Amino acid sequence: MNVSIIGGTGYVGLITGLGLAIHGNNVICMDTDLRKIETLNNGELPIYEEGLAELLKEATDRNKIVFTNCLKTAVNKSELIMLAVGTPEGKNGETDLSHLVQALKLVANQIDSYRTIVIKSTAPVGTCEMARTIIKDHLKNRFTPFDVVSNPEFLREGNAVRDFLKPERIVIGVDVYASEVIMKELYQSFDVPIVLTDTRSSEMVKYACNAYLATRISFINEISEISEKVNADVHAILEGMKLDKRIGELYLNPGPGFGGPCLTKDLKSLISFAGKANAELPLLKAVLERNEVQISNIIDYVISELQDVRGKKIAVLGLSFKAGTNDTRNSPAVHLLEKLLEKLLDTKILIHVYDPVVKSIEEPLNSRVVFPKNIEDTLRNADCLIVMTEWPKFKELDLEKIYHLMRTPLIVDTRNIFPYRKVYSLGFRYKGIGIASKRFETIQSTLEKSIV
Repeated sequence: MNVSIIGGTGYVGLITGLGLAIHGNNVICMDTDLRKIETLNNGELPIYEEGLAELLKEATDRNKIVFTNCLKTAVNKSELIMLAVGTPEGKNGETDLSHLVQALKLVANQIDSYRTIVIKSTAPVGTCEMARTIIKDHLKNRFTPFDVVSNPEFLREGNAVRDFLKPERIVIGVDVYASEVIMKELYQSFDVPIVLTDTRSSEMVKYACNAYLATRISFINEISEISEKVNADVHAILEGMKLDKRIGELYLNPGPGFGGPCLTKDLKSLISFAGKANAELPLLKAVLERNEVQISNIIDYVISELQDVRGKKIAVLGLSFKAGTNDTRNSPAVHLLEKLLEKLLDTKILIHVYDPVVKSIEEPLNSRVVFPKNIEDTLRNADCLIVMTEWPKFKELDLEKIYHLMRTPLIVDTRNIFPYRKVYSLGFRYKGIGIASKRFETIQSTLEKSIV
């Protein structure tokens, strides 16, 4: 099938385009960003995502993908047009649909025969109906036939290539039979369950999934806080929970809170359009509030442990919101830096940051932190180490070496990547998420008795 992706150099658009090309379709990825188009035409990637470089090479070697900034070519040479433009967070949490509206107008103006328009961008319930109206109003010939389809994406950053090539399910929202046939043809080579429904239900699926995942994260972070206060071990609690088939193991790891381009934005959007539909969502509002508390708790702990923070050096490992990607949108690490620098504005605190793939962030933060070239320089003479991203190379660090590099052996491990018994036995002051400090007193007592 001939497919065009509008917004085809963005995260969702690029992975979708390459994935469909691998499945034998002729794909045109169209975007207005000339720099990204040139980068891709040179065989390079504008984003980092595990497995994406191999996907790009395979698709280009097969001559199944084209990158262009020409909208007319993309529309005229495709029978199916996917819109994967950004739908960022707007005022009061509602979704900003301006990029999508503009794309719909431009596409409509180019259509001269039947096309299936697929909304891949995450957008509120009712967007497909809005899209039909916009397209009708901007067709050159008002009798030109078209259909609008909802086809939400479920790509997890860091796992997005695998998620697209081997999805758990494909959700398709259609309101007419003709577009149902076309969408089934597009995905005929995918051996996975297809959820076929109306456009409004399809649009709601993505929000329901992300709201549930965000709720699980806020829930386990709250359980972790209780565990610390009652001297329980969150690792054991999780082991007991995850073996329950009704609960499972995913999105139940305590940490610095959820982030990234989807969960926070989609949760706020859901709350916003639910309010307009006179539906109150107190649970989901509480999920958002709990997420904000997590970073504040971490900062309060660091300040209380360091006591006098003037001139102290804090080392932060990890900037991306999760391992496997260079995406820092809504990253807990970035939020931590913002709040830390705001709270300690007049203390001349030094913050050194290391991430394997992210080497800079947006101003004003970028000029207020130091980016050493390696982990050793980041940790040297540090008074506190804060682990914010669970990159595999961080888990493999030599803890004994770290102890001698740091000026003050204090670790705040927001991802619980270090074995806390070993860390404490080396002499560190250590805080994990959901790991009670009283447990360390027990360990220390045991160590002292063994020495005697």
